[in-house]
Amino acid sequence: MSTAPSEKSLQRVARCFDAKGRLQRWPSKRSDQLLVLWVVWWQLPDQQMTEMELSQLLRSWHDFEDYALIRRELIDLELMRRTPDGGIYRKSRREMPQDAERLAAQFG
Repeated sequence: MSTAPSEKSLQRVARCFDAKGRLQRWPSKRSDQLLVLWVVWWQLPDQQMTEMELSQLLRSWHDFEDYALIRRELIDLELMRRTPDGGIYRKSRREMPQDAERLAAQFG
């Protein structure tokens, strides 16, 4: 039985997380990074946060020590919005892709 490419991708990306959904490493493939970012987005609370609060939250969810990378990527992909002065962040309302939903379901 062959595994569909999307299933292989999900399995590969799932290995970036521990069993509790904590990110252990940043994937090298851009398509895998996007799935990781959707899982991070899915975990975010739907509330305003200061940059410090968001950074502390992101820091608590991964072990590879570059929370600023994740924060920048979330903004660049418009998964989060921030005020012009960069002081307040909020999760954007988006429809999660099906592959990302399947991946997130493994952790929650």
